Amino acid sequence: MKLTPVIILAAAAGALYYFNHLKTSKQDPTPEAQPWPALGEVVFIHKGVPIYSNGEDVYKSNGKHYAADGYYYGHKWQCVEFIKRYYHDAHQHNMPDVWGHAVSFFDPKIPHANLNPARNMQQYYNAYSEPPKAEDLLVWGGRYGHVAIISEVHDDHVIIVQQNIKYQPQARLPLIKKDKLYILQSDSGHRPLGWLRINPKS
Repeated sequence: MKLTPVIILAAAAGALYYFNHLKTSKQDPTPEAQPWPALGEVVFIHKGVPIYSNGEDVYKSNGKHYAADGYYYGHKWQCVEFIKRYYHDAHQHNMPDVWGHAVSFFDPKIPHANLNPARNMQQYYNAYSEPPKAEDLLVWGGRYGHVAIISEVHDDHVIIVQQNIKYQPQARLPLIKKDKLYILQSDSGHRPLGWLRINPKS
């Protein structure tokens, strides 16, 4: 059968759709073809704690958010707000220091596997000997950084939940074990700094 230009173009378009859909379906519970939910709408729920949409402007803060007991969650609906709200609501864990951008949650002056007193959590460096665990707090560097919760750990990847990343309230990150070191990669090109853990002995 002779392939006409129309058939060739249709096949190419179909292949492009398939690969784009495959890439999206691995990481994005909310396909990018759909409108992103409006500001304040729930986009995902992790262990009973909702993740909210920050609307179209990811850099915008929409007022301070407090728990009923007065604990400060953070600015609506930034990534840090979900982190503090999640640990407070799901684990009754209040951080001694409630301030700072996401990057400040990881203190590079603290040695590996030591307590981070500002967060009252044990701190582990990426590409070191301690594997990540479910419920760990994952921290990225950069000007402001980013934070997420590790919800699942598998042999070659982890699943994270996060707020204020459009179309990705849930995402998958590659996990590599090399020479007894555990390395979490990131599609953004910025490898996470490390992870923090409450109740490390439990």
